[in-house]
Amino acid sequence: MPQRKMIYLDYNLFESYLQDDVPGLREAVDAIKDKHILPYSPAHLEDLASSLMWKEHSEAEIKRLMARSEDRLENIIKISKRVEVFPAPNHQPTQVVKEHPAECLLRVLKHFDRNEFLDVRESNLLKGLKESDAEGKLASQMSNLPVDFLSSPEYDAAISERYAAEPELIQKKNDAGLKNLKWPEISKSHEVLEHVFDVLMNYLEQIRFRPEKVKNSRSRIHDVTHSIYATKADYFITGDDRLYHKARAVYDYLGVPTTVLSTKEFVKPGDR
Repeated sequence: MPQRKMIYLDYNLFESYLQDDVPGLREAVDAIKDKHILPYSPAHLEDLASSLMWKEHSEAEIKRLMARSEDRLENIIKISKRVEVFPAPNHQPTQVVKEHPAECLLRVLKHFDRNEFLDVRESNLLKGLKESDAEGKLASQMSNLPVDFLSSPEYDAAISERYAAEPELIQKKNDAGLKNLKWPEISKSHEVLEHVFDVLMNYLEQIRFRPEKVKNSRSRIHDVTHSIYATKADYFITGDDRLYHKARAVYDYLGVPTTVLSTKEFVKPGDR
């Protein structure tokens, strides 16, 4: 594949491109989509599947949903040109492949029932954390910390304890032959990469750093996955302020070289 920059847009930006509801976004994407790589990932199709599967639909609704799905699949193809960031088994690095997004959507829908369990788990987790900081004082305090705060001794030690409490992660690390859980070592195994991000993103929720709203428990699952796949790219663009700050903190701590930009930063004029 040509050595062009890879720019990973989260699903909300794919949707905003289609709806043209963010000033300057469509123009910014059109200006680069032919000279750079703007991939999709299974996380994009998880987001799309959520709009199709999270409740029972009548026959009349199903027709509208399928039409909407077709529009969004075509939009993904238009932006990504079918380039997909893809999980790899057996402790291989995250892959970049070419695949029609409908194929990915079919796999997602086939196993979508597992997301109902994950949604309940995430909702309960966020509810419990919200109750522990009902007035939001800790969240206000934590959210003002600098991007590199996780590397300070206090937080670094706490993270090491959480890693040690995850025997499955340690086993994966050993099986993959990794020397540590930093970049670039963790980039050698997609399985380890996923597990590390799960631990760190959950930790950020627990310490109330830019905490997610309980009602957004479902989208948080996809946000974490987007931040994992985006490590394959040169840039990660997100319109979610909470995800923007969390991804920057985790990338900084791990040494991930991907640059995280907000939508506002992305649509500013300039070469990328």
